[in-house]
Amino acid sequence: MSGLLQDLRYGLRQLRKSPGFTSVAVITLALGIAANTAIFSVIEAVILRPLPFGIPDRLVWLNGKMPMSDEAGVSPPDFRDYRAANRAFERIAAMGYVAGPSNLSGDKPEQVLTTIASANFFACLGIRPLLGRDFLLSDEQVNEPQVAILGYGVWKRDFGGNRNVVGRTIRMDGAPLTVVGVLPSDVPLLTEAQIWLPTPMLNRLMSFRLGHSLKAIGRLKPGITLGQSQADLDAIALQLQHQYPDTNKGWWMRQRPLRDVLIGPVRPALLLMWGAVSLLLLIACVNVANLLLARSISRQREFSLRAALGASRIRLIRQTLTESVVLSLAGGAIGVLAAWWSIHALHAFGPHDVPRLGESCLNPTVLAFTIGISVLTGVVFGLMPALRVSAGEFIQGLKESGRTSAPASYKRFSSALVIGEIAISLTLLVGAGLLLKSFWRLIHVSPGFQTDHVVTARLSLPLSSYGPYADPRARVQFWRQFEEHVKALPGVETVGATSELPLSGQHSDDPFHIPGHIYGPSEFDDAQFRQVTPGYLSVMGIPLISGRWLNEHDDENSPGVAVVNQAFAKRFFPGSDVIGKRLQLMGDTASTREIVGVIGDIRHIALSEPDWSEMYVPYAQFAPPTMNVVVRAAANPMNLGAALQAQVGAVDKAVTLSAVTSMDDVLGASAAQPRFSSQVLGIFAALALLLAAIGLYGLMAYSVTQRRNEIGIRMALGASREDILRLVLRYGSALALAGMGIGLTASMIATRLLSSMLFSVSRTDPQTFLGVALLLAAVALSASYIPARRAAKVDPMVALRYE
Repeated sequence: MSGLLQDLRYGLRQLRKSPGFTSVAVITLALGIAANTAIFSVIEAVILRPLPFGIPDRLVWLNGKMPMSDEAGVSPPDFRDYRAANRAFERIAAMGYVAGPSNLSGDKPEQVLTTIASANFFACLGIRPLLGRDFLLSDEQVNEPQVAILGYGVWKRDFGGNRNVVGRTIRMDGAPLTVVGVLPSDVPLLTEAQIWLPTPMLNRLMSFRLGHSLKAIGRLKPGITLGQSQADLDAIALQLQHQYPDTNKGWWMRQRPLRDVLIGPVRPALLLMWGAVSLLLLIACVNVANLLLARSISRQREFSLRAALGASRIRLIRQTLTESVVLSLAGGAIGVLAAWWSIHALHAFGPHDVPRLGESCLNPTVLAFTIGISVLTGVVFGLMPALRVSAGEFIQGLKESGRTSAPASYKRFSSALVIGEIAISLTLLVGAGLLLKSFWRLIHVSPGFQTDHVVTARLSLPLSSYGPYADPRARVQFWRQFEEHVKALPGVETVGATSELPLSGQHSDDPFHIPGHIYGPSEFDDAQFRQVTPGYLSVMGIPLISGRWLNEHDDENSPGVAVVNQAFAKRFFPGSDVIGKRLQLMGDTASTREIVGVIGDIRHIALSEPDWSEMYVPYAQFAPPTMNVVVRAAANPMNLGAALQAQVGAVDKAVTLSAVTSMDDVLGASAAQPRFSSQVLGIFAALALLLAAIGLYGLMAYSVTQRRNEIGIRMALGASREDILRLVLRYGSALALAGMGIGLTASMIATRLLSSMLFSVSRTDPQTFLGVALLLAAVALSASYIPARRAAKVDPMVALRYE
């Protein structure tokens, strides 16, 4: 132990004597360690940390599989039957497919996100209410919800964290509800809901098996495998298909581990980033290893003298490794500070759809990881210099008359390290280039509508038997009055509304039949379904292709009509005029609907998704309670936010707006994850390129120093300065070309991991590969030119006297 402390004191003294070397090495390592720490903190929070539920490994996601869809929801009657008949699950519970806004009455009326949940939903998840109880079966057997469970956030914000809130009556959409529980935390992984209501398992819903409006979750019994539970689900599905052939033929229940559903979509991008920062750290290690190798040459006599005085080879290795670990720990300490800043930047600028991103932090697990990689890094980059220091060719240093030239093996090894740096850098640059090109093409995809000067907001009318909007005609009247008020505002050009806002994550599909087509039991066609007001098309700037758009005369008293997009017309009526054709929507009060117009396709789900088949029906013929208002303004649309709320209040003071934003922001948010991935990988690739350039420059500069005598002889024998310049540049170019050759080969293999993340770009895109190769060649040439120019200016007489 005393020997180790002696080595530590001696190492610190040596590092203090070389502040330039120490600073460069520590900063280089700090960059790599900071990036690894920041990304690992996200990996730990998102992927490695257990889900915040009781025994999460037994939780599975249940979804329907139909001939038309592999990711269908579950209808209330099917959910009831699976819950009652299964033998493999401890519990099966369900929740609403989406969280919708509701109006919470109080001193300051506001809209909160609510969703429905079945009895024992939280027990199924393993969540015990902080206050009160879970939903009971009796809570479902009523005409309308009579109880509510508060999320933790709304309990703290709107009820001041009052622990006596259980039993209190609140008014939601005008209906009185008794608070029966408070959650210990929100459930952001599953939904953004702030208040939970019981699932209305009513007779009117129990007869409609085509309404797949629920998301189901199951908790496996102890000891039950996924294979056994799937067999149980299949047996129930077969029974229901036999019992209800008109609705359930071809309908199956599938399961996946809940973790895979929640974390799976973001896992590839996060693991890709972790791989990138690992390569960045490897480049940093290579740079510092080369610095240590060069330093070991200058300390050759020191180590030779210590060996002559009796220091063993193990002692010399330990001394060198001690200095390396001290450097890496210093880099780790600075890296932690940089990582703290980086983590906060990730919270601020990262995409909102990465689950638990905001929970990433420098917790004990992350700090232990940082310490671990710091020590490991010190050993990795210090081991080879340590072995070289203790090798026989160095021990013979006392016999070399004080010369400090590098052995040929050092030159080969150091060159190999730089070649590796260049290869890794090129691989990262290719990956970043592909993602950046993919993102560039994504954001330049025409969404099919105009986003400029458009503001949107969510508006939900209270829908209950207690409120004035239980009658659809009252809801239609509200929207007509509201739109008239908004049209009168200065700067407003047009106003409209839609049930599902493009690129916002809102979408719904409805089954329908085409009269004259032959359908088997439980067979139907399927398309995206939107309810809109007449002004919607004008606000969004969607082109009318043929026929007419919906107008004020398409109301509850007129025949049912619909407008479809081009994708719908091509899919269901290929080669024929769709105008005048008729549709029969499942559950529609109209006998059939006439198609009166065709509009252009829009990217509704995502910019990267193909155009979906869509149908638009008049709001006045359906009148859902929740809609998105869209307003086109002459100037900055966000200036209308307060005015829109005032116009809502002018019609009904009990109604409020939520989610006020511009369509430009909606468009930007839809591309947040690819933007984030491409930018982060681009930053790491740029750092890798910088470190590789520094490494090549350092090697070339040291090589020139070591070859000063050779250069002097060449110049004395007649070599010109241009000859010397070409000699050094040739050496640097050879290293760069070797590294680029290896890097291009590695990139062809590594980009397979990117295939699923690319949009409209091939993983072997020749422009990207060529551009990266030219960039790296230019950087390598620049890094080699300065030492080459310095070599060409060497005085031959001074060089001949060198050492």
